Amino acid sequence: MGSEEQLDLGTMERVGKQGALLLRLYEAELASDPTSHAAASSRSNLMALRHTIAQLYGDDGSSLLDRQKQIE
Repeated sequence: MGSEEQLDLGTMERVGKQGALLLRLYEAELASDPTSHAAASSRSNLMALRHTIAQLYGDDGSSLLDRQKQIE
């Protein structure tokens, strides 16, 4: 495995962990108060990450967060 592949795998792992964290924060805010500013902000952060992943890795990359959630 070349260094470029390792960098990509490392990046994907970090993105997966960050996505899982954002998802947990959103779910906690949603459970606490679905109409709060914090819930809306958390949702926005999660959507921004998904959009960035889709731009960088294509449509297949956008399912990374879904796969991460299934693992936990």
